[in-house]
Amino acid sequence: MSTSTTAAEVLGQPLTINKLAIKNRIFLGPMAVLQPTEDGRPSDQSIAFLKRRAEGGAGAVFVGGSVATARAFRESPFAPNIRYDEDEFIPDLKRLVDELHATGTDVKVFAQLFPAFGRMGVPREGNWITSASPKSVEFGAAGLPDHVYIPGGRVTPLPHEATHEEIAELQQAVVDAARRATTAGFDAIEIAAHMCYFYSSFLSTLSNFRTDEYGGSVENRARILRDVVAAVRAEIGPDVALGLRLSANDHMPGGQGPDGFAAVTAEIAKAGLDFVALTDGNYESMKDNVTSESGKMLREGEPQEFRRALGPDITILLSSTPDPEQAAAAIADGTVDATMLARQMLADPDYAAKVLEGRVAEMVWCDHANSCMRRLMTQVPVQCHKNPDMGRESPSARRSNAGQDLFIWAAGNPLLMFIADKAARTAQKIKPARAGAH
Repeated sequence: MSTSTTAAEVLGQPLTINKLAIKNRIFLGPMAVLQPTEDGRPSDQSIAFLKRRAEGGAGAVFVGGSVATARAFRESPFAPNIRYDEDEFIPDLKRLVDELHATGTDVKVFAQLFPAFGRMGVPREGNWITSASPKSVEFGAAGLPDHVYIPGGRVTPLPHEATHEEIAELQQAVVDAARRATTAGFDAIEIAAHMCYFYSSFLSTLSNFRTDEYGGSVENRARILRDVVAAVRAEIGPDVALGLRLSANDHMPGGQGPDGFAAVTAEIAKAGLDFVALTDGNYESMKDNVTSESGKMLREGEPQEFRRALGPDITILLSSTPDPEQAAAAIADGTVDATMLARQMLADPDYAAKVLEGRVAEMVWCDHANSCMRRLMTQVPVQCHKNPDMGRESPSARRSNAGQDLFIWAAGNPLLMFIADKAARTAQKIKPARAGAH
């Protein structure tokens, strides 16, 4: 970025993805904070939350906390979710898109499609979870985010290895969900393949040790997503923006780095990708995924690897960089094309407007206390202690009670959580000993 060019000028530049014209380079990332109805429809609060960020200047918003299949709705660790798995949901999805388009802000609306939750799924109703290979998630094995604690640790149930029939069924379900999203008027489609979810489990040798055509080589590990991208592209046509969300780095011993993820993504891109939305780490390396450092991905060279592998024609969206100067510099030098924010836009829904209007001094900055994450992890309505209006954009929004608020405070208290962790780990040692005594 030249000394004569400001961050506001760079971030305020329009961006075209495929044929989709977006007014600026600041996007709201997907988050499971939308409070849909229990049966999976966008609620008044879902729409009000997104409208508030659109009115705050975001060029595009991702609709997070959504599922493409009945299986994903059933096994989701965060409930409820917005559903794309049946035609009956199209009118409600259309209402969401239409109300956002009617704001007069020219905001673009991206649908995010989850086929299944993979290693992060919760077995329910007599159904088991499935993944590329049988490997559990050890939460925070490489560290937890600031102010997040899991007393005693947590290991998810061991998934089954996905069968070829399951892979084919999920692919068709994603294709059908993409059709519903375009029918509802969404401007772009994103397939979720990040963190420890189903599609992400195929991309890295850390979680994929198959010996069939879906494991081993870069080409084989890319196959499942190359096939689904090609199938979705055939369904929605050549002109709808289609992208992929994936992790850029496992940040785990024996895991895959950005060069490996970029190589796999380059194979997938051949099937018709327009954009790639990058996240960092996963549930095993949560301190890297929910970082308190702006621009960490840039410092570690992760988006740079993707640019080298994908070339200039694939749009790259950068996350976890609320510092507008850092984001603008990465756009100006061609490393990425737009910045995508989550927690910062909980704290300040007017982030985009304040950056673009030169009002950064007025910004309400996320302090990375992560009370929002503790709420999400414990199924308490998500709010932000920096923004009392967050989670209350609609009068009908669900709100936490005093007892839940006290619990969330306690869950972020280091002394209380140290005691809880010691107690949980002591109990874990006692149980096997007692079991062996019988």
